[in-house]
Amino acid sequence: MKVGDLVKHKHLGGLGIIVNKKTVMSNITMGLATKFTVKWIVHTSYPRECYDYFPAFLELSESADKNCPLET
Repeated sequence: MKVGDLVKHKHLGGLGIIVNKKTVMSNITMGLATKFTVKWIVHTSYPRECYDYFPAFLELSESADKNCPLET
């Protein structure tokens, strides 16, 4: 995943775009971890328009351009 990718939340759904990537200290990994800031385009229950997520909670959305496959 990288900035500019369209993503969905694995459990809550919706459609958003990754607008920022940052490294944070995580108690779970007991070290540094990557978080992505997602700006939601289509959402159902998010009170704010931007949130930070660990990659484990996000999945890439299907590409709208069938001539350009998603990079992994």
